Amino acid sequence: MSPRYSFTADEINEAIEILERAVVNHRSWYEMLLEGLVCQQPFNEQIIDPMAHTKCGFGCWYYQSVSEALRAAPEFSVLESIHKEMHDAARDLVLQYQKNEQVSLQDFRTLNSTKAEVVELLSRMRDSIVAQHHSFDGLTGLINRRSIGLILEKNHAQSIRSNAPYALAMIDIDFFKSINDNYGHLAGDEVLKAVSRFLTKSLREADSVGRYGGEEFLLLLPDTDARVAQQVLERLRQGIAELMVPYDDELISLTASIGYASFDSGNAVWELVKDADQALYQAKKNGRNRVVAFRF
Repeated sequence: MSPRYSFTADEINEAIEILERAVVNHRSWYEMLLEGLVCQQPFNEQIIDPMAHTKCGFGCWYYQSVSEALRAAPEFSVLESIHKEMHDAARDLVLQYQKNEQVSLQDFRTLNSTKAEVVELLSRMRDSIVAQHHSFDGLTGLINRRSIGLILEKNHAQSIRSNAPYALAMIDIDFFKSINDNYGHLAGDEVLKAVSRFLTKSLREADSVGRYGGEEFLLLLPDTDARVAQQVLERLRQGIAELMVPYDDELISLTASIGYASFDSGNAVWELVKDADQALYQAKKNGRNRVVAFRF
């Protein structure tokens, strides 16, 4: 499974573009290095600069522009280290050549190997981020319906093996059509993004929330029995009711209805989704802005 990156949609798009460009640029950089060593061409300043790893396109982006979330990703830390090692090895090779008009075969092989590793890491990371990009909803940044479905199926299988409880919840923004009608669809988008940020911030790392469709969200609470689920979901309902979403010169208030179902080893996971959806329907029927558990 691809690593999960905590980037915004804009950061993902930028990272994909930078990584693609970095693969091409470092191949060109290596060709310039070889031209200097083999054909006695002048060495580019970017090759012999002690801070060259911070001044190439990738380095400028990584050291000056990225968010803390991206810089903290372990995979990027590995790439940063090997990328610096490659630039340092190239500079040492050039200095060795300028002093002796020859280079060590072992040093050249080390540089060649490091360069190949950097290009491989850049390409692999780009592919990994692209895979993640297709797993997420472009508007809210939450995982999409297909991805939350895969997570649900995996968690359900684990719960059957270990008999561990879990809860599934469907969350629906009340009167969302009225928000769109009264304020416009761009305002509706801001409401969806605000609710998504709130849910992401409010849940545990083990929990999963995805955009299920329209103004509906599907929430997985692993290792959570019905009593605790009720408490967690009530807290989320209250938090959503306290949100005030700014749009133009107005503040948009909202509420949400929540229905949930608890793990039953005798049911398939999508039967539990259906049960949670039925409980959501009951929450709306009973007046909205409330949490309702599915009852057999």
